Amino acid sequence: MTQLSQPPAFSYPNQRIVRPPLSKNERKRAFLAGAISNTVLSAGLGIVSSAAFVIAFGVIWQLVLFFVKASTTAESSFESRGPVESFLDWLGYDPADAWIFWVVIVVVLIAGAFVTWAGIWVGKAIFAESGAARPWGVTWSATGILLGLGLIMSTVVSPLAGPLFSIMFGAAAASGMPTDDGTASMGVILAVSIIGAILSLAFYAVAGSLLWWWMAHAMRRSA
Repeated sequence: MTQLSQPPAFSYPNQRIVRPPLSKNERKRAFLAGAISNTVLSAGLGIVSSAAFVIAFGVIWQLVLFFVKASTTAESSFESRGPVESFLDWLGYDPADAWIFWVVIVVVLIAGAFVTWAGIWVGKAIFAESGAARPWGVTWSATGILLGLGLIMSTVVSPLAGPLFSIMFGAAAASGMPTDDGTASMGVILAVSIIGAILSLAFYAVAGSLLWWWMAHAMRRSA
């Protein structure tokens, strides 16, 4: 009995996908979209996180007050007012108007969410005007990578760089020759704050530009 011969293996042609480089307009749009999108997106996320922190702090405060009040006796004179009510009372306003503060915080939270979405949508719209391939794919991939890098920066780099910047900020403030009213030190603090804000905006813009260009290059249309 003869042994059956092994069937020949399937051979596939070595097909190399040719992807021409991005055009000048596509590169320019990718850089511009990344700079604007990441800057606006970061601002929106900053607003959302700040408002969410205030809301979370208020909820935790109320829970602590609830448990402390529940553990005390009925004759206790424990004052179960929140920080907003106490602050309004200190300013001379009616503590009952604290609900206005929380309404404003919720409005700020919603506005921050709209700003965040605007950063994503505006970046996509700017890049799509170039006629490049997969504008939404480039948008979401670049945004996801930037959010991941931001999370790493906030959890790993910030705890290490925060004390260093605090020392530098304090040294810069102390280096001024303050007058009797401290105007010189306040001027140094204001200048350092403005420079820090400009550097932060520049960092967000450059990071967004590079990531958007990278994703646009990776997802460019084949020939």
